[in-house]
Amino acid sequence: MSTDGIDAGLEREVAALINREAMLLDRRRWDEWIDLYTEDAIYWVPAWASEEETTTDPDTQLNLIYLRNRGGLEDRVFRIESRDSYASVPLDRTVHLIGNILVESAEEERIEASANCIVHVYGKKGAATRGSLYDFEFRRDDGGLKIARKKITFIDDRLEGPIDIYHL
Repeated sequence: MSTDGIDAGLEREVAALINREAMLLDRRRWDEWIDLYTEDAIYWVPAWASEEETTTDPDTQLNLIYLRNRGGLEDRVFRIESRDSYASVPLDRTVHLIGNILVESAEEERIEASANCIVHVYGKKGAATRGSLYDFEFRRDDGGLKIARKKITFIDDRLEGPIDIYHL
């Protein structure tokens, strides 16, 4: 048990899953990446509503990306692989650096965690580095820990060019 009451084994398991997700995105191992998510997973990138706040309701407010289930993730991967995604032709190369992983709460079926991420992207428009805050909700599914919700808050409120799931 760690000093904040969260089991150290759970902290390691959460950190391993977050780091694995980043590696799978960078290596373009799409099917393995999708398998990290529950069937009802929410994948959300809110827009900035003001200098201080992002949008809070993905169903009624502007979002950069909002996918309501794993099927939405599967559709994005299909579009990437079929080259039917403007943001992905040609496919940018990425490196995700994940840090400050913290398990915020752990209940029987629901685990919440946060992390910081820097993604370095190189593609046809040159290089870019973007910072984000991650907020996760995990659930046990088929015996393993899976991502039930991922909220990605871009630090920058101005983006150059299109973005897709692997840019985040």
